[in-house]
Amino acid sequence: MTDAETVIEARGVGLSYRDGQRHVTALHDIDLAVARGERVALVGPSGSGKSSLLFVLGGLRRPTHGDVLLLGRSLVGGADATADVRRRHVGFLFQEPFLVPYLTVRENALAHVPTAEASERVEALAVSIGIAHLLDERPHRLSGGERQRAGLLRALAAGPDLILADEPTASLDHATGRAVLDALAAHARDAALVVATHDLSMLDAVHRVLRLADGRQTPG
Repeated sequence: MTDAETVIEARGVGLSYRDGQRHVTALHDIDLAVARGERVALVGPSGSGKSSLLFVLGGLRRPTHGDVLLLGRSLVGGADATADVRRRHVGFLFQEPFLVPYLTVRENALAHVPTAEASERVEALAVSIGIAHLLDERPHRLSGGERQRAGLLRALAAGPDLILADEPTASLDHATGRAVLDALAAHARDAALVVATHDLSMLDAVHRVLRLADGRQTPG
């Protein structure tokens, strides 16, 4: 992977915020670089900073200090300033896919990328992940596994350079979760993939593991 293009890089990233009367430091000086075609897992207990790191890597949260570079461009301008860049280059998949209830699966996938190229990609991806017959259904008619695949379809619709997945298999049975992760890996060959997971049985699908504890990188 060392000769591949670096897609996302965190340099000394820290994140602190107020939670009521508490001051929370979610991340401490995180360094991470992920190359195109590389799959990295974030592991650690609840509250270790996995989700916070994903949000910072994707430009959804601005780090308190440090820098995040997506394809060499800084994302520290904040969510509004980087919205167009995220839509073009980043795909997000979360534990709950947050599908728009009044849109079909197809419309959810194409909401931010309404192009002919994206439409063709969605049609092909839907076949490959087994939900082509559900493209015109609305989310309330889908099972949990089908909704997660619909979320995967939306995450991949733009052909992103970076895919961020936050506990994408946590609410699924093992077989369905494995299928979602395998689909992620198969369709992320030309992207960088960072996935946060508690399921250690999924780690054979990644190239590298970053362990977090109390917002810090830990050895091992």
